[in-house]
Amino acid sequence: MKRIALSMLVLAVCGVAAGCSDDGGSDTEAAPTTTAEAAATTAPSGPPPGAVETGLRDLTSGQCFEPIDDLQVRDLAVWLVDCEAPHTHEVFDVVTYAGDGAGPGTPYPGTATVQDWAEQACFDRFEPFIGVRWTLSELDIEVWWPSEESWGRADRSVICTVVSDSGAPLTGTQRNTQR
Repeated sequence: MKRIALSMLVLAVCGVAAGCSDDGGSDTEAAPTTTAEAAATTAPSGPPPGAVETGLRDLTSGQCFEPIDDLQVRDLAVWLVDCEAPHTHEVFDVVTYAGDGAGPGTPYPGTATVQDWAEQACFDRFEPFIGVRWTLSELDIEVWWPSEESWGRADRSVICTVVSDSGAPLTGTQRNTQR
């Protein structure tokens, strides 16, 4: 069965992590490491040519990016790149969490609840974007969802991205490629 690479969305108080200071404490949980992430952490390469650092929460559907090699900001900021350039991720949707406990001021419903809802929401949106069912695709899904910490700051954003199943770079938009 295909894997779904998962990461946790942790929002910074400011939009771009590079301008933020760290108070020394962190409630950020480590995300599972995929093959591409392992390679990125062993061979930091800096920003791709022409890349612009942007907050992960500022991404919109159709944008392409490379994760930042620094694990301290990996779930906060990314290198935004032109989709025609080689890239690892393309955002195919950004949705607002609407599962159990979604109302404003509600307590965090739990990682499993939020994760399950986020994965299903992204799975449901994959085929309309790519043009083929996820189970038949050579592409995969990577999802970011609100953490307990970011939930307290009213974060309800779920970011759905498409990545290569093999870890190879993508070039061009994957919209309607039927890959």
